[in-house]
Amino acid sequence: MTTTDNSALKQRFLTLLVTETQQLLSFVSVLEQERETLKQENVEALIELAANKAGVARQLQHLAHNRAAVLAQAGLPHSREGIERLLAGQYADIWQKYLELASEARTLNQDNSLTVSQRLAANHQALATLLAYSDQPMVYGPDGASRTRPGSRHLGSV
Repeated sequence: MTTTDNSALKQRFLTLLVTETQQLLSFVSVLEQERETLKQENVEALIELAANKAGVARQLQHLAHNRAAVLAQAGLPHSREGIERLLAGQYADIWQKYLELASEARTLNQDNSLTVSQRLAANHQALATLLAYSDQPMVYGPDGASRTRPGSRHLGSV
């Protein structure tokens, strides 16, 4: 590969990296909104955020694919090492910002996923509890406490 080709590939890669960094900023913003919305338990807002999150994630995937293609054209692996070899010590500030945002996005996404999983588990437990007692009529005992009455007849049954 000639120096001109390498320079053109490096410039294409840099353009992709800057664009991807901007998309990561958008992704982090959506994840932060998601985190705040999860605290408020606003389901409608979560649905809208999920659509935004999916759209930004698709754009990030597309940019990552293009980045991998540029690295392949340069004969470099699609890895941190390949990227650093292509950049050859230049643009370290842009690359570092990208890495920081990617790490922040990963952490936020994992935290949000954990929150959703915990809420889902709590909802399943509450539903299981409700379903376990839904077929048994409640009665009150002599002490005033409610309890299920096994083998009781439902009204209207013979």
